[in-house]
Amino acid sequence: MLRLVVKFVMRLFFDVKVKGWENWKSAGGGVLIAPNYVSFIDPLILAVFLPEKVPFAIERRLTKKRFVSFFLPVAETHVLDADTPLSLKYFLNLLKNGGRCVIFPELQPTTIGNPMKVSPGVAMIADHTKAKILPIHISGTERTPFSRIQHKRGLRFFSEVTINIFPVTTLDIEDDLAGSKRNAAAGRALERIMDEASLMARRKEKPFWDILLDARKEFGGNVRIFSDAGAKPVTYNGFITRILLIEEALRAQNFGETNIGVLLPTSLGGVVTMYALQKLGKVPAMLNFSLGPRALVNCCRTACLKTVVSSRKFINIGKLEALSNAIEEAGIRIFWLEDAAPLITAGRKISAALRAPFLRSQPVDPEAVEKPAVILFTSGSEGAPKGVVLSYKNLNTNHAQMFTRVDFYRSDRVLNAMPIFHSFGLCGVFMPVSLGFFVYLYPSPLHYKTIASICYDERITLLFATDTFLAGYAKAAGDNYDYATMRLLIQGGEKLKASTQQIWFERFDTRITEGYGVTEAAPVVANNYFAHHKSGTVGTIVAGLRYRLEPVDGVGDGGRLWLKGDNIMLGYLRITNPGVLEPVKDGWYDTGDIVHIDDEGYVTILGRAKRFAKIGGEMISLASVEEAMFELWPDDQHAVTMMHGANRETLTAVTTRSGLKREELRQRLSEIGMAEIAIPRKLLYMENIPQLGNGKTSYAELDELLRNMNADE
Repeated sequence: MLRLVVKFVMRLFFDVKVKGWENWKSAGGGVLIAPNYVSFIDPLILAVFLPEKVPFAIERRLTKKRFVSFFLPVAETHVLDADTPLSLKYFLNLLKNGGRCVIFPELQPTTIGNPMKVSPGVAMIADHTKAKILPIHISGTERTPFSRIQHKRGLRFFSEVTINIFPVTTLDIEDDLAGSKRNAAAGRALERIMDEASLMARRKEKPFWDILLDARKEFGGNVRIFSDAGAKPVTYNGFITRILLIEEALRAQNFGETNIGVLLPTSLGGVVTMYALQKLGKVPAMLNFSLGPRALVNCCRTACLKTVVSSRKFINIGKLEALSNAIEEAGIRIFWLEDAAPLITAGRKISAALRAPFLRSQPVDPEAVEKPAVILFTSGSEGAPKGVVLSYKNLNTNHAQMFTRVDFYRSDRVLNAMPIFHSFGLCGVFMPVSLGFFVYLYPSPLHYKTIASICYDERITLLFATDTFLAGYAKAAGDNYDYATMRLLIQGGEKLKASTQQIWFERFDTRITEGYGVTEAAPVVANNYFAHHKSGTVGTIVAGLRYRLEPVDGVGDGGRLWLKGDNIMLGYLRITNPGVLEPVKDGWYDTGDIVHIDDEGYVTILGRAKRFAKIGGEMISLASVEEAMFELWPDDQHAVTMMHGANRETLTAVTTRSGLKREELRQRLSEIGMAEIAIPRKLLYMENIPQLGNGKTSYAELDELLRNMNADE
């Protein structure tokens, strides 16, 4: 009777929805029910809304809290103390005899929003009893006064609470493990299960336009979300109004094709254009303006583009007339955003502003999220760029994978200077919108001193960048206070150098979080984070992503990485078959990267398969030779490649360090343990080594320069 009364009272204060009852019914016996823990009221809500009365484990220290006295009469509770073996006995016997019980793996409510420390004692109980795990994810209570989460997203009492019950699973542990190694593996396996549940519960099942409207409803229409150089901050309502106006101007052009090119910088205009095209039902193909005219036109042809949206101001400031001329000469129309100005009358502005606050998102549509959301192009660092078609599901899954790993705060302020034609740059656009925090857009990552000033003036707390740019930002800072508010640096796109990590830690007291991603995975594949960090690695594979390693001839401690998951692209578009989607075979994507994954799951990138060379019967990683050169001379740029001669290939190092001789290179590399066979036989000086827009070396361009040099000799 008391349980029914409490349930009635809970319904007065919370709109509780339970999903996945079928998983509860089919779980069977011997089940450890493992919920996440986001507020002190979670046990009470579960106790009255679960379909049957089951024993609850309560951490010993929580029994001393006053509010627990309201919970104890409603549920059958038993004290659990991981440090006291006798307190575990009840749960061991219960699960062995086919019973069910609720144990919060974290034991205490989270203070960050994401799952925190998983108790090894809870994992040990599941492992010793061979119990099945029934993961449950609770959301909504984090916004109540009962939560301990810092930086809450809008405190409210009458909150919508969702209880997601997921299919039953088991701990995945190797049979030959024992002792402390087995207990550690059990803890990691249980943590993985909790992360998978968090991923599935957090993943949005809508296109970005509808997610934008939902975020506006959650955080408020007057919350500022975007700003760019020289512009006033834009609120959710202001951003939506701009999208409506640009959409109307684009609709008037009567585009017949589905794919529309976008040649714009990281700016409010570029972001609004992407959203407007998607709302219009078109797929924006993000064009890389750091490519040459020929390569850019090939990208247009690959995606069968007939129209490209751009800006005359951007073309003039960036001195990109050669690109726009090449596009037009190829018979592709350019729609200039400046030409939309006459279409945006005062009446239309008023109409859009009046409509914006009343727009509501559409219900979940499984078919809509499977549709293409954007087309990106590979860097072309080793060949012709390919079109990568990413769906809303791909991107939404990867955003949820990042939410599960990274502790984003409602108070965060992001600087996004990465180009929006790059998957890393898009992380700083679509993801923050759904989380309700502020993003400052800047069109170039190369303005090091300006970016240091922006970080100080705008109180930036979070920055996405590559190693090349992070090193430049640190060196350009005029004062240590330029990055005084920086809380989190997320680095990807290339190897993080020890010198870059050191300068940020010593000068700004900030540790760089290194990750690994590929455009085809939308893009994050693995990352270090607060709970699990190992220097020299790119962290562990994100939740919801399966992998396998295929052996590589000559590489003993590693393999070629293949990936499968909901964040893997729909497929490629190639210049050899324009406009035709080449899907991923059986869902498995070959990254082309050779990696090592240790017993704890940490990933070390050994190099690209194409960046290995067989010399004297041994496989040599060109990337490892480059890393050694950067370690010796961190202030210069270096690249290592195979130079093709008339009769043989020669391992060649290219450097911007003037005066460096081959003998000095050989001696210094030998001193740090580099094998003689891996030391470059030829050393060339270049004033500037070709780079792509994301800061990575353009090996295709470099190899072409070397071929021309070889031909001239």
